[in-house]
Amino acid sequence: MGVFAYGFLSIQQRMIYHPRSYNTAYDNSLKKVVQIEYETGQGKQISFFYKGQSIMPPKRLWIMFGGNGSLALDWFDRFLDHYSDGSSAYFLIEYPGYGKCEGNASPSSIAQSADNALETLFKRYESIQMASKTQLNAIGHSLGSAIALDFASRHPCQKIILLAPFTSLADMAKRVVGIPFCYLLTHHLDNHDRLLEIAQKTPQCKVYLFHGTNDAIIPVNMGKQLADSFPSLIRFIELPLTDHQTIITRGRNKIFQAMDGERVR
Repeated sequence: MGVFAYGFLSIQQRMIYHPRSYNTAYDNSLKKVVQIEYETGQGKQISFFYKGQSIMPPKRLWIMFGGNGSLALDWFDRFLDHYSDGSSAYFLIEYPGYGKCEGNASPSSIAQSADNALETLFKRYESIQMASKTQLNAIGHSLGSAIALDFASRHPCQKIILLAPFTSLADMAKRVVGIPFCYLLTHHLDNHDRLLEIAQKTPQCKVYLFHGTNDAIIPVNMGKQLADSFPSLIRFIELPLTDHQTIITRGRNKIFQAMDGERVR
């Protein structure tokens, strides 16, 4: 057991995060974005700003966080290429060690990267800061949902959209490796605690939680548990016949409705 415990401690970084680099398949997406370069304790980081076709300053800024096996630019083919809101801009946050970024991902290194990225963006585009500071929004998928909530606990957001969130990383460790090895987890993200912080802020933001009924990675009951804990804060939308990956594609029309402020049907 001692050998397994030591092994779990040493490999949990690889169990949680699955970084990869860009290849030529992303060349078209790279042409659409502005690369925002900044530094953190992990080294040089590059995230991506996408303004779309509008020549006017955006009315809203969406901070977007992907899953643990996704690159920031994956938001395009599955999501942004199908969304036509010209009044919004999008900031696609890359995690340390992913894409063109140096270092290693962890809850603290990702939080620092997101904060430094936003600060750098606002310094570069003053008009975006003026237009977006009161219209800041966050969206995240899977692990990115936890990152989005952590971000929103530090940066007041009008809307938060969660796609297939877990209750906590500790609960996921218990599900994957069981007791007692789950207690060796050193990476901590707790969506319940972050939602509790966000629920106490004024003015209160709107939180939309989407979860697929066929999600075998993060079960829909985890999403329901979060929604049931904060019924006045969270609008829960269950997506039939949708799994952990297809939630972004099959659910995107309903997600777009939430982003646009329409009633999700």
